[in-house]
Amino acid sequence: MNNKIVQLALRAMNYLKRLLLREHIFMIIVACVVGYAVGVWVVVFKWMIVEFRHFFYEEFLVKRSAGLSFALLWIPFSVGFGGLAVGLMNHYLNPDKNSGSVSEPMKWAAVDQGKAPAREIWFRPLASAITIGSGGSAGRERPAVVIGSALGSFVGTIIKASHERRRLLLGCGSAAGMAAAFNAPLGGIIFAIEVVLGDFNIAVFSPLIFSSVIATATVRELEGDAPAFHMPVYTLISDWEILFFILLGVAGGLVAALFYKSYFYWSDYFQKKKLHPAVGPMVGGIIVGFVFIIFPDALGNGYESMDKVLNGHMIWWLAITLVFVKILTTSITLGSGGSGGMYAPALFIGSMLGGAFGYGLNQFFPAHTGSVGSYSLVGMGAVMAVVGQMPLTNILMTFELTNNYHIILPIMVAVISSIAAYSAFYSNSIYTEKLRRLGITIWHGRESAVMGSIKVESVMSRNFEVIAENTRFKEMVEQVTKSKAYYFPCVDEDGMMTGIISVQDIREFMLDEGLHEVVVAKDLATHDVITLFPENDLNEAMGKYAIKDLGELPVTEAGNPRKVVGMLRRKDVITAYQKAMLQTSKLA
Repeated sequence: MNNKIVQLALRAMNYLKRLLLREHIFMIIVACVVGYAVGVWVVVFKWMIVEFRHFFYEEFLVKRSAGLSFALLWIPFSVGFGGLAVGLMNHYLNPDKNSGSVSEPMKWAAVDQGKAPAREIWFRPLASAITIGSGGSAGRERPAVVIGSALGSFVGTIIKASHERRRLLLGCGSAAGMAAAFNAPLGGIIFAIEVVLGDFNIAVFSPLIFSSVIATATVRELEGDAPAFHMPVYTLISDWEILFFILLGVAGGLVAALFYKSYFYWSDYFQKKKLHPAVGPMVGGIIVGFVFIIFPDALGNGYESMDKVLNGHMIWWLAITLVFVKILTTSITLGSGGSGGMYAPALFIGSMLGGAFGYGLNQFFPAHTGSVGSYSLVGMGAVMAVVGQMPLTNILMTFELTNNYHIILPIMVAVISSIAAYSAFYSNSIYTEKLRRLGITIWHGRESAVMGSIKVESVMSRNFEVIAENTRFKEMVEQVTKSKAYYFPCVDEDGMMTGIISVQDIREFMLDEGLHEVVVAKDLATHDVITLFPENDLNEAMGKYAIKDLGELPVTEAGNPRKVVGMLRRKDVITAYQKAMLQTSKLA
């Protein structure tokens, strides 16, 4: 009997061992570990924010509520000291000068094969907690995503995962971070797919589910099952409201465009001043601190003020004023070098815009409109969807936060309307624009991520043939017959390109012998030439191939678009892609 029990136990252990060795099951288990670690660390991060808030200015807010209005004069010093501390940390402890924005996880996933700096695990929560806790206009959600992404990547490095597995674990960490920050597991999953990874298949989806759910469960166990916001109950009063929500979405898109413009204006402003890295955040902090003396409702992440407007407890003119105040203070805080997120400010801006919009509708169309809070709620989703370029995430996350299916239709039309309005001004989000300015173009999807990591100069052929523009047709035919090339840059006496000739161009005139002594190269050349630069990536190359279904493109100097330095063949691009895809499957 004992032998049978032992044999059954051994068989069970062997079966379990074989099960765990399956890659998909193994990744799910590791994803659970990542989710738990991220959940715990996000709770610690939130605790740090609260403690720094007590340390920097909580006592002065208490004095202000007791009637001592002069206590608010401490706020500029509080935010300034916080900025100075973060500036010093960023200068001495962050050698890569990472901004800590969501653009970083996007870059780590698309370009760096899932590898994130390990210091982001401790540096980002500390720097962001100081910025937010001292009163800086920033949010905790973006840092939570960065922390989660770095933790996921770190776990991938520990288990010596391949590039692709490590990239997946980075995505699991980002999903867990978003889910833990908002208490919204479904939103975290879609966020990782839509924004960070840009890739969906069952092998990706399953680990994301487990990491997001485990992180949410961990936060709920440690903090309680409290929603991020106290949401109003929403019901669609009449079909006319759909039109109102479309108009609100358009307004949200315009406000998001203003936010984009303001952020890069102040970011460029502080860069041009060339201040010491520690001085910039301090100056920015002092400036926004003085603004907060006049508008204390915009202080910090603004969650308390959002609760007010969501429940209809804020005056409309103050709400609309706070839209522009928050745009200004967030742009200065983050543009000067502060650490924190844009998601909470985007939610704040959207909630105030929606609240003021809803108040106006209630005054003019009381029989056809719902509560002010419902418009505030939809405004939050509309602005945040544009700022992060994540419409699906916001639609589903709003449903999660309200647990009310009736909100889906209004949030859908508002989100799509806001994105349409925003796209009339800008094509990139703040995050993708920051990467573009660094020479990085993010294309979603595993294949696009691989293509985006390969530069044209590493694939192009530097051995190419040219045809002088005064070459006669007969000589061209002789050259093309002996060559293996299909496209030939047409050049002048100085070697500068004036057009391009393909074998097809020559073939069309081969039967017309009367033109052989009359036609020269420049007569056949296509002068409207589509070109590439060496620093372009293969995604950009494939996009240009598709314009005229071309098979080869000339590569020119960035400073001189007529100086050809190479030729890029479509088949070489495909070969480079296949090699890179094989490389991502190897162990790191």
